Amino acid sequence: MRILKGMVTGLGAMLVTGAAMAGVSQQEATALGTSLTEFGAEQAGNADKTIPAYTGGLHATTAPAGWKQGSGRYDVGPYDGEKPLYSITAANYQKYSDKLTGGTAAMFKKYPQFRMDVYPTHRSIAHSSDWLAHCKTNALNATISSSGNAVDNAHSCVPFPIPKTGAEVVWNSVLTDIWGPHTDYRTSTWLVDADGHLTDIGRVDVEFTNTYQDPKSDTLQGGVWQYQRASWVGPPSQVGTKILATYPMDYDKADSRVWVYMPGQRRTRLAPEFSYDTPVAADGGALNYDERMGFNGSLDRYDFKIVGKKEVYVMYNANRMMFAPTDKLFSKSIVNPDVSRWELHRVWVVEATLKPGKRHVEPRRTFYIDEDSWTIAASDAYDQAGNLFKVGFYPTLPIWDAQAVAESIIFYDLSRGTTYVQAFSRPDDMMRTSDKIGNLSRLTAAALTESGVR
Repeated sequence: MRILKGMVTGLGAMLVTGAAMAGVSQQEATALGTSLTEFGAEQAGNADKTIPAYTGGLHATTAPAGWKQGSGRYDVGPYDGEKPLYSITAANYQKYSDKLTGGTAAMFKKYPQFRMDVYPTHRSIAHSSDWLAHCKTNALNATISSSGNAVDNAHSCVPFPIPKTGAEVVWNSVLTDIWGPHTDYRTSTWLVDADGHLTDIGRVDVEFTNTYQDPKSDTLQGGVWQYQRASWVGPPSQVGTKILATYPMDYDKADSRVWVYMPGQRRTRLAPEFSYDTPVAADGGALNYDERMGFNGSLDRYDFKIVGKKEVYVMYNANRMMFAPTDKLFSKSIVNPDVSRWELHRVWVVEATLKPGKRHVEPRRTFYIDEDSWTIAASDAYDQAGNLFKVGFYPTLPIWDAQAVAESIIFYDLSRGTTYVQAFSRPDDMMRTSDKIGNLSRLTAAALTESGVR
């Protein structure tokens, strides 16, 4: 797939032939970099001055006191010295109901100890110059298939800085610069049951290779926009297990593919069942495959509708939470409010409703997508009876030296009373981001098998 090359000159040809075009006109695109940021967020702050104007995010030379360049650790942040403006608790949350997601309101009802310490808002997420250079071109030329299941003529920046449909917003959240072009990280995953018992689910070395953002090439090999490779280094029962996943730009032509290497068998197998609402067995079944990072995989089972934009409290600049030591990360059966930071940000609200004839354990889902990072900041999932039963939060922090964004995962299953957390909670858990894609030959099923031979 060739991306963007010749798009500007090809625009006139599309007008003649009547081929599909993006829904943004030249006049609309002039808002990018003026009233809107280059990537489509509102440039101005809000009327109450509780959300500031966007000024570019944190500079790449940002160095908070105590931070070690190149360490891969962001356990100290630029706003660590701030105090909360106020706290929202089970006793006063209704006063703030217009700024709460459905999930945060449900948390106050379910867990009396749940608390939101609200800090000053900082629009800290910055994006690389290469990423920003493609935003307006994408706005003019990116297309989405009639099914909403494929994107073309886009590269690097989000494809739809001025989205017209819910599917376009979701694609932006999928293709945004989480981790940048390439990241290696080690992270820990925990599951807490209703009685507060903590289980070490996994410690994993993960490699994200995002060829969609490759600054040196606009060609996607095999139509794959991202490769994920994961290797378990703990607990002992999981050591040696490896997974390779690939994600296409066109789900009308290809599916996500997942290969699993099992050390006991010393072979790699293709696992086509790893999609949609299949529970992730390696994560204790606490979340489904299409719930990673809020939403993952094919869009074909849902109709996506933009509800609008809204100001809500989300977990942001979450250095303390994402790098909290395990003994401080939890309080009873929830994430410790003492290490959590909440800020007021503008989000796109998108409703996903199951299409007629399709099946999914979550017939309705709501996504709250941050305007500055285009990441899903929170999500709500409803069961067959229409009850809210899963609440997702996705704490973010700026990877200032790489001009990208990092994200963790928190899932509360209100029906079972369990809490799932993926964070950087052990001393040598880390993340290292690069703009160099590297050798794709190691991101194959054969290479996965070879790496597992002892």
